[in-house]
Amino acid sequence: MSKTVWIAGASGLIGQHLVEQLAADDDYSRIIALVRKPLDRAAFNHPKVEQFKVDFDQLQAPSEQVDSLFCALGSTTRKSPNYDDYFRIDVTYPLEFAKLGLKHGASYYGLVSAHGAKASSFSSYLKMKGTLEDALTALNYSRLAIARPSLLKGDRAEFRILEKASEGLMSLLPGNYRAIDAKHVAQSLIQADKRQAQGKRVLQSKEMQSPEYIPF
Repeated sequence: MSKTVWIAGASGLIGQHLVEQLAADDDYSRIIALVRKPLDRAAFNHPKVEQFKVDFDQLQAPSEQVDSLFCALGSTTRKSPNYDDYFRIDVTYPLEFAKLGLKHGASYYGLVSAHGAKASSFSSYLKMKGTLEDALTALNYSRLAIARPSLLKGDRAEFRILEKASEGLMSLLPGNYRAIDAKHVAQSLIQADKRQAQGKRVLQSKEMQSPEYIPF
């Protein structure tokens, strides 16, 4: 049966890969991207892709029923220097998105988190990601997949000089610290939706380097 999916954070690096890959997959018939403003990008010009303008502070469902949710929402300190604003984007919005999906029949939630995420972390960023992971776990989704990528590689809409400068170095690091292609993170979350049995699964950065070989 073809699935209907919602994507939050579709304008970002991983979000765009999610849109492209889901649109090319016959298992998915309707891909709804929740956006703050319409996007004129190639990934969104597919007949299966719809854009739904949304205010995340007053979140509304883009369809009556949904099968799977993908969340790639996230900010940066440059965009959201105020901690409360940052927390709202990285924790509150993804959590409310998950709750809305449950009300409309979703059985799968795929989240883009971060390597090292932990609610007790000394890093405010990793603490936020860990706090969100714990809150999502408490919702008891039938299937929950949490991707924890290292530094992301890929062509962003905005140029981030520090991240670009770090790519070469981090591409040489081992295991979970090695920089990872954003398209592989998207592919891993889609594979989890297609193959993961019941329960929660944390996808570590190392195993997402080769998503086609991840055992589920």
